[in-house]
Amino acid sequence: MKIRTAKYIIKEGILNTYRNKLMSIASVGIVAAALIIFGIFYLISINLSNYTKALSDMPEMEVYCDPNLKDDQVAKVAEGIWKNGNIKDAQKVTKEEAFEKLKKLLRQDEQQLMTDGDDLWKGYDESFMPVSFIIKLDDPDKSSDTAEQLEKIDGVEKVWYEQGVIGFISKVTYWVRVISLFLITILLIIALFIISNTIKLTVFARRKEINIMKYIGATDWFIRWPFIIEGIIIGLVGALFAFVFVSYLYNMAEVKINKDLIKISFNSIRFVRLSEIGVTVIGIYSIIGVAVGSIGSIFSIRKYLHV
Repeated sequence: MKIRTAKYIIKEGILNTYRNKLMSIASVGIVAAALIIFGIFYLISINLSNYTKALSDMPEMEVYCDPNLKDDQVAKVAEGIWKNGNIKDAQKVTKEEAFEKLKKLLRQDEQQLMTDGDDLWKGYDESFMPVSFIIKLDDPDKSSDTAEQLEKIDGVEKVWYEQGVIGFISKVTYWVRVISLFLITILLIIALFIISNTIKLTVFARRKEINIMKYIGATDWFIRWPFIIEGIIIGLVGALFAFVFVSYLYNMAEVKINKDLIKISFNSIRFVRLSEIGVTVIGIYSIIGVAVGSIGSIFSIRKYLHV
């Protein structure tokens, strides 16, 4: 394509947008509204996925053995655990380690551990503590079934796990994505319709000019491109407005929520910073905006090219 031709196409596309100011503004508004809703659900989905990953990195399950088991019996329990197909990792916690953890936990208030100067731990050792295994799962959604299987192993006294937490978040994430996809589809169809009608006004006003251009040998794409540029401009402007609006809201939410999480010493889970995902979000917005604008333009001019 020649530079002069490119300049003509871009100039006409901009002029077409300006000629139909009200409809162009309406189209930009619909595109922005669709992308704002999509952006909100997309960012929620990203954070839920981040929470799921953070929880998945934590111990998902702990298997407690009978405190009276001998070393060879504990070894058989470990063997039974590893035979389960949903085990990703299993770390053994010895009686000594469990006893030290218990003492460390209770030492948070030293005065409660002392009575008339006597150590409450005097006369106690690790013998009453059970050996346990801290377990991570391949598929957290199967935690309930896995717990039932592990409880059947000889020597296992109890299986502890955060029942349904990770599975619940996974399900919420799934439904957020489904709802987001449903809403964005409906709104983008509306946006396509409005953009198409906006450009139809321009095409209708220039239908005689288009017919003349066809008769003197202008190609379909030479005629089509200015209207596609018009649609792309509308889509990109809508995407820009949506990104600015969503970024402003998200930054406020991210700062506040992360501060609250820090206050309660919950550092393993946090809102993803916009700086980490901003490029991805604006990229998705731009692609959707360009696609919607282009498709709407192509549909609107198609019948006027048949002369």
